[in-house]
Amino acid sequence: MKSLAVKYRPETFDQVLGQEVICKILQRQLELKEYPNCYLFAGPSGDGKTTIARIMAKAINGGVGYPIEIDGASNNGVDNVRSIIEEANNRSLDGEYKIFIIDECHQITTAGWNAFLKCIEEPPQYTIFMFCTTDPQKIPATILNRVMKFQLTRVSAELILNRLNDIAQSEGYVIKDDEALKYIAYSSGGSVRESITNLERVAFYDPLNISIDNVVKVLGEYEVDTFFNLTNAITDKQLNIILNIIEKLYIDGKSLTTFIDKYLDFILNLLKYCIFKDMNVTSLPDSLEDRVQYATGIYPTQEENANYFSALANEVLKLKNAVRGDSNIKFTIETAFVHLGVSNDWTGITTQ
Repeated sequence: MKSLAVKYRPETFDQVLGQEVICKILQRQLELKEYPNCYLFAGPSGDGKTTIARIMAKAINGGVGYPIEIDGASNNGVDNVRSIIEEANNRSLDGEYKIFIIDECHQITTAGWNAFLKCIEEPPQYTIFMFCTTDPQKIPATILNRVMKFQLTRVSAELILNRLNDIAQSEGYVIKDDEALKYIAYSSGGSVRESITNLERVAFYDPLNISIDNVVKVLGEYEVDTFFNLTNAITDKQLNIILNIIEKLYIDGKSLTTFIDKYLDFILNLLKYCIFKDMNVTSLPDSLEDRVQYATGIYPTQEENANYFSALANEVLKLKNAVRGDSNIKFTIETAFVHLGVSNDWTGITTQ
């Protein structure tokens, strides 16, 4: 059985969400039959990089044959690259162009890229390379200067929500309340694939009851409870609760990097609520408004509360940058949150 993400994977440019400019450029190249020898599709996970590469590869060869797909993570060394180059020198047997799609190409080693350089500079005739990556800054400048780069963006929650509604209708799912799909769409971080996968998980639980309660239950979104508890503990300077929360996440095997990413999103939601007093501008379910009001009711004025959560968001953003490549993330996170909980001096807010 195909997963929903595979079943509803776009097969034409018109079906791709949120990347209209890129698709228009590629369609223009198809009209002119003018193609660069090397493409680079970069962007967040689940936004359509490999899908667009497949659509373009298929269109270039008029639907004949298949591109050669290679995982750059497991084929990243010099010998792997030399094998690719050797294969690239052979003409395609089933299409005009031999097309390679190399996913996660940022994991190719420096030596591997050096071996690739001449082939990218002077590729064999009728050979096209399509590189896909979530981390283009790890690719050497010598390579970046020789490819046509397309930077994909995160897909808006509104577009994702529309796609989820279409899929749910096609699959015969029963949507009990609008908040359910909204929550899935807004918590996906702009990843279409992740949102569809999460919808499928909820549907496996009960396809006839896609409700906000079941969504939260199935997805196990720890920010719903944990993030409220953590935020309130910081406000109340309850260091034991702060440390216990981090320890539990660590013991449970949660990704602490993902934890920081999601907590930053959560704080930004609280900041939006402080400013607008409207749950619709957040990605949180309306049913949580009482808890949001409690968490954001720290100071007497709306402006002070907004300033507080703006400062907290800034501190968490600093922490997010600090844990990149950190060999002891837990220690760094504990240190940062203890600092937040010991004193509110970091807010810059003075009260009488």
